[in-house]
Amino acid sequence: MKFIKSYMLGITATFKRTKILFLLYIFTLLFALTAALPFKSAIANDIDSSMAAFKLLKDFDYPTYTNFMHLFGNTIKPLYKVALFLGVFYTIFSVFFSGGIISSFVNKEKSASLSKFWADSWTYLSRFFRLFIYILILQIIVALLVFFPVAAIISSINSSIQSEATYFYIAITGVIIYLFLLTIIILISDYTKIMMINDKALRPFRTMIRSFAYVFRHFFSVYGMNLLFIISGIILFIIYFFISDKVGMTSGFTIFVMFLIQQLFIICRLFLKISVYGGEVSLVNKIG
Repeated sequence: MKFIKSYMLGITATFKRTKILFLLYIFTLLFALTAALPFKSAIANDIDSSMAAFKLLKDFDYPTYTNFMHLFGNTIKPLYKVALFLGVFYTIFSVFFSGGIISSFVNKEKSASLSKFWADSWTYLSRFFRLFIYILILQIIVALLVFFPVAAIISSINSSIQSEATYFYIAITGVIIYLFLLTIIILISDYTKIMMINDKALRPFRTMIRSFAYVFRHFFSVYGMNLLFIISGIILFIIYFFISDKVGMTSGFTIFVMFLIQQLFIICRLFLKISVYGGEVSLVNKIG
């Protein structure tokens, strides 16, 4: 099948882009260190003497968590704003680099040039950011279309519900539907970017409409490959959590070991993210 071949080509082509991979890793690491500074300061000043933080490192315990938040909630809450700001910054960071990554695949570069990568990232930033705004609006609309009816259904049957499990099943159905639609929206975003670079298009919204039709016209191939990458990501998470559970973080040495494992995991995630773009470009070349 074409989407399986494209999946494999996306992975193999990423091995030729190790410069881009490690550049993204360095930026991700610097970003993480910047994000960690305010949290480290809060922990050092107010939370360092609490044993609850060390208990949560070993394993999540809800009573410990509620007690921890009761004692240090005022310290933690201001950090939410920092996390929000850094989240916005990281989103812009992802939008910026996506242009350089996709362009390296579209132009069939055998070995990635970092100067070309930087130039292409800047070239497509404004168009890709406008596309991001359109996609964000679309996600909000879809969320409203899914969760408003869910809330209405729960409200209408609230008096007749005998078990809390009913709430759960209704809510989880809404979440599953939303996540399915969200994956389609992300696919539309990705293929819009590819089309914009392929066709040198200047109008993101018009290209997004074309991408919408393209995704549904080739839905089996497009979504089939997407599932392969999702499964790959899930397997990666399972491996990480298995190792994390075995190693634990109960001493300075195990914390250091887990830090190294986490860095390897981040590199694998970035590798998979680049591979997704490579597979999508390959699929477009195969099915037109």
